[in-house]
Amino acid sequence: MRAILSPDEMREMDEFTIKRLGVPDAVLMESAGRGCFSALAEMFGDLAGASVVVVAGKGNNGGDGFVMARYASFAGAGVRVFLLGKRSELKGSPKVYAGVLEKLGIEIEEITAKSEAFKDALADADVIVDAIFGTGFSGKAEGLFAWAIESINASDGFVFSVDIPSGVDAGTGRVLGPAVAADATGTMAYPKIGHMIYPGRLYAGELFIVDIGIPPILESSARRWVPDREDIAGIIPLRLGPENKSSFGRLLIVAGSWQYSGAALLAARGALRAGAGIVYLAVPESLKPHLIGKVSEAILVGLPEEGGSIAPGGLKELKGLRPDALVLGPGLGRTQGAKSAALEILDGLDIPAIVDADGLWAIAGELDDILKRRSSPLIITPHPGEMALFTGGNPAEIDEDRLRVAEDFASSRDNLILVLKGGPTVIATKDITYLNPTGNPGMAVGGSGDVLAGVIGSLLAQGVSAEDSALAGVYLHGLAGDIAADSLGEASLIPSDIADFLPDAIIETTEGPEDDDSSHTGV
Repeated sequence: MRAILSPDEMREMDEFTIKRLGVPDAVLMESAGRGCFSALAEMFGDLAGASVVVVAGKGNNGGDGFVMARYASFAGAGVRVFLLGKRSELKGSPKVYAGVLEKLGIEIEEITAKSEAFKDALADADVIVDAIFGTGFSGKAEGLFAWAIESINASDGFVFSVDIPSGVDAGTGRVLGPAVAADATGTMAYPKIGHMIYPGRLYAGELFIVDIGIPPILESSARRWVPDREDIAGIIPLRLGPENKSSFGRLLIVAGSWQYSGAALLAARGALRAGAGIVYLAVPESLKPHLIGKVSEAILVGLPEEGGSIAPGGLKELKGLRPDALVLGPGLGRTQGAKSAALEILDGLDIPAIVDADGLWAIAGELDDILKRRSSPLIITPHPGEMALFTGGNPAEIDEDRLRVAEDFASSRDNLILVLKGGPTVIATKDITYLNPTGNPGMAVGGSGDVLAGVIGSLLAQGVSAEDSALAGVYLHGLAGDIAADSLGEASLIPSDIADFLPDAIIETTEGPEDDDSSHTGV
């Protein structure tokens, strides 16, 4: 598990290391530049004879770039260093490392206006190091900086950004103007929010974590985390035998309507592929004959209905199934009868539950009262449009500010886990937030969330805690989508593919991929 920091949190860690521990700023800069060079060499390969252009700003990010330039020179590369500003404006450690380069015969070439020589150097470069802005940047790159960024993006060289691509807000992932489109980024100590949230995530390329000597004890107070494969592997229930089907949980899925029968089937399929021992699929009574054989392993249960959707009155039969966990909502339909039935079931079955899709519509106005009446944890899985039912906000604005929205909503509620789906999916509780590193745009298709609900519900039924079920369920669902996309392509991906590739995702998670590397975050 890696902590994800805001720029302010990273600044506090730097200051603690420098002021409290007495580690000189120049030592951290040396570690940053050397570590970024190592990441660059890992990605690009042998730099001997390569043309490397470093584009530096006047701050610490530029100083890191100066250190990278020195190591590139040692590796046999031809190095040119351009400073966006005047050499006389450098201060502190960046000034020191600029001086080191000059003593090695590497000129610091000042760029104070648009220059064809600069563009020509970029055009000839094999590697371009973006060391213009660091994690303190916010707003919009303008003027000479915007021109330099656009010039970098117009080049054909391999682009490596130091800490974060210039033009990306490290605190939000927002891009308000030109931003460097990097092939790879080396970030110091921890991923930043802007590396994980779109569109910033798209600009970062492959992300490397560079150890600069920040004491790990400082991460204990972090709220935000990104899980890795080992974290998820430790959550997935083991089958050690001898066992029987009841040993792996009884999951009840209340879903489907005449209009959306496929949602119920996808949820059941996801649950079964994620390892649930028994899956009960409760649907409107008249729909039941039409689903026989569609998911043969699920046990079909008929419920009272009204207008093609479920209606109140089926609670007694559902209680008799003795389920361990509940999935409520995929494809229920938005009728008053379905809403009343959903509320009746949530109140009558005080077991760990996940509410998705139309179930969210049913509970949106009564969530806080429901939480007060229940002792068992509740997971809700909205996309931004469904999240607007709870917050009253605009879906587009929720999507753009998803991290803040999720944390504000979850931090004021006990016994609730919020899974805000999207890029990336955010899992938030009262005290902690996770940003999921798996998944791809091909999964943005109707029915994908139904499979996810089944996967999370399956883990709940197997006795996994609600928080861990949400965390592992989202990760496995996204990884299955990634594996499916590798095989089938993103454009052709459909939700049943995600369910079908869940076994591969579980195997890869528990056994590990061949190229597993803990220095990468999965971004």
